[in-house]
Amino acid sequence: MKEVCILSGKGGAGKSSIVASMAVLLADRLEIIVGDCDVDAPNLALILGSSGDVECETIRASEKAFLVAERCKSRKKCVRVCRFNAIKWSARNSKPEINEFLCEGCGACEYICPDRAIDIKEVDTGKICYFRSDYGFGVVSGHLKIGERGSGKIVDSLRRKVSEIGRVEGLDLALLDSAAGIGCPVVSSVKGCDRAIIITEPTKAAINDSKRAIELVRHFGIPHSIIINKYDLNHEIAADIEDLADRNEIPIMGRIPYDLAFTDALVNGLPAVICNPHLKKLFRGIVEELMLNMGLD
Repeated sequence: MKEVCILSGKGGAGKSSIVASMAVLLADRLEIIVGDCDVDAPNLALILGSSGDVECETIRASEKAFLVAERCKSRKKCVRVCRFNAIKWSARNSKPEINEFLCEGCGACEYICPDRAIDIKEVDTGKICYFRSDYGFGVVSGHLKIGERGSGKIVDSLRRKVSEIGRVEGLDLALLDSAAGIGCPVVSSVKGCDRAIIITEPTKAAINDSKRAIELVRHFGIPHSIIINKYDLNHEIAADIEDLADRNEIPIMGRIPYDLAFTDALVNGLPAVICNPHLKKLFRGIVEELMLNMGLD
């Protein structure tokens, strides 16, 4: 199974909307699966819908410190050693108190405590869920618990799930919708993929962030293309993006005009190509070029 990661250097570029429309049309040609790798704010299910049962599994992707009160001799060493200010002294209890939201699970407090009054344990940091979309293909979605860390590790678990399903079901292609930016979850989404598609838009901020996205995919040696969304909002900056692509020998896979159909689609919880069938011709061109690049035509 081939894997394609769709990323954008900034939020609000229309990445998830584009992924949803591509997925609907690809499903007519190939056996596909979609991975929603934006584990901080997964929303593909809102666009693609879900039919049947949703299967979820808990992910333990980080560790935290826990006080064993009966062993504690109130020496305060753990309070002094914590670099994250996660341990405060409670005068009322004459014991340390650990703030679970500040604790990074580094283990310094466990190491320094001579009474073995602190244990470092794995904690539930999120979950990954699998369901069938309203359009027949499977979707794996990652969810990071509020206040937890380890988003990159949850994406890693999500991709292992995607690969497992793809192997068992004999699928052709996985579309991975990454988070915005170039942080840990995006790195985990991109690494090892067969191709990357960078979504950008004609704003100065988008050009700058697209350069960072290009640097990221090139670091991993991944072939990549660009899609310019809302390209007709600023023809001058759109031309600058085309010049950037030309100088870096990056193919432009598509130019999508500004269309209120995308807003209507989000309001109604539908992919844009379903909300406005006139967009199908444009997205078919994008899908066909992707299939050609991936050797799936």
